[in-house]
Amino acid sequence: MPTQHLTSPRAIAEAAVSAGITLATSYPGSPASEVFAELIALAPSHEIHVEWSSNEKVAVEVAIGASIAGRRSMVATKSVGMNVMLDPLMALNLTPVHGGLVILVGDDPGGYGSQNDQDSRALAPMLEMPWLEPSTPAEGFAMLGSAFELSERLNTAVVVRITRSFAQQSGPVELPDESHPPKPDLGLARQTWRFVPVPRNVVAKHRELHQRLGQMEAWADQAPFNRIEGQGRLGAIAAGFARRKLLDVIGETPRDDLRVLGLGTLFPVPREVVGRFLDGCDEVLILEENEPLLEVAIGAIAHERGLPVRLFGKRSGHVAREGELYRWQILRALERFAPGFIPARTYLEADEPAERPTRENYCAGCRFGEIVEALKAAAARIGQNPVIVGDPGCLAPVGDRIDAKFAMGSAVGVADGLARAGIRDRAVAMFGDSSFFHLTMPAIANAVHHQSDLLMVVLDNGSTVTTGFQPHPGQPLDALGQPAPALDIEAIARAIGVERAVTVGPDNLDDRLPELFHDGLARRGLALIVVRTRCNRTD
Repeated sequence: MPTQHLTSPRAIAEAAVSAGITLATSYPGSPASEVFAELIALAPSHEIHVEWSSNEKVAVEVAIGASIAGRRSMVATKSVGMNVMLDPLMALNLTPVHGGLVILVGDDPGGYGSQNDQDSRALAPMLEMPWLEPSTPAEGFAMLGSAFELSERLNTAVVVRITRSFAQQSGPVELPDESHPPKPDLGLARQTWRFVPVPRNVVAKHRELHQRLGQMEAWADQAPFNRIEGQGRLGAIAAGFARRKLLDVIGETPRDDLRVLGLGTLFPVPREVVGRFLDGCDEVLILEENEPLLEVAIGAIAHERGLPVRLFGKRSGHVAREGELYRWQILRALERFAPGFIPARTYLEADEPAERPTRENYCAGCRFGEIVEALKAAAARIGQNPVIVGDPGCLAPVGDRIDAKFAMGSAVGVADGLARAGIRDRAVAMFGDSSFFHLTMPAIANAVHHQSDLLMVVLDNGSTVTTGFQPHPGQPLDALGQPAPALDIEAIARAIGVERAVTVGPDNLDDRLPELFHDGLARRGLALIVVRTRCNRTD
């Protein structure tokens, strides 16, 4: 098997190809988009359908369809996108999947490019799906292949979690010799009630899920991704990429003074492996990002087995509960946990900026700040001070000039609520072109139906710019750069029922924007202005 030095995203993309996927879907969001970009590069030569779906819910539903057809599929999403998927996932967990289905979720501890500091692992017990996390690119390659096999063996979707810092790692990966691996085809599954959870069968299906969960627990205890190394009565348990960081601090060679358990299967927790590890320790430090989820689960295992081991971690204050877990924090926790501890390499708090993952600023030079100022200037001329609600994405850089921002597609609903509450000034919802197709259209339909008093401004820069210029349904190209129908935002708004809808720009913004903003603010009722701008990064 040839060995290549690969980035983590490339290793995972190669693993998906090697597993024989037929379809891959995603909605842009780092760090998952880095993996999907690599898949897009590989797709043409391997006849894989890849698409940037209109949102994450649609992405996972397309993948579910491929799974029912007996084909392997993968979905890539960032943390907040996982939230959008939850509705279909909470039914999918009850319906034994057919073709292998793997969900790659990219968490962003530290919130480097997200509106929250979410730990998606908390969803695992609710979904009751296996949850894995690699520590190296090589482990990511192996883990993804195992995830597809597990998915088909136990008829469950499998979640593989990565973080932004993991996505910026690279290392040696052994690749298979096959240049065109076979694509498993289990054939279309058409079994009465298998994919139809309804009140009459949901409890029985839940019971069957718990039976499969028992099989998942047995698999977790045998999985090669949980390794015990070293000796000593002091122990450290590191989950996923935290294991790589721990080894950077203590060194690769097992130590006589510290026993280490690296956990790659986060749910179900490998109870036998953990119990065996705890039985050999007096005290254990638990390292994970962000929440003390494993710390609680491991404490329960120790209690059930009557093991007198003392556990330390986030709940004891040894490790911070918020943000990314840095190497200097691990070193400091080890020094407090084991006085006299000597690291293999020293990491200082002052070095933290160098350890933070880099993030390209796609928003540099954006004109959206000028548009917000033009709106405020038009409002000032008629004695208004509009309450502006934005969506995540391109409005983040002008966060100091808007009043609220929550999730994709939420600007219209939140602004509508403000208007319904009787505020004196005009409520304005501002969102991007990609957000319009993502989840904003249902909110607009709601506003039309309830005859809302609201000004909506679509900031259309012709791409999903914030995450790397990926196309959306409003663009004439698909993920592979091939021609595709471009949907017209103004036409769709009018079809939904927005009678006052207009498009302006990019060449006549300075001349027409003041007039259009004045009209939209001064007249009551529902209005939508599509403001087309040229992104300086693509000129």
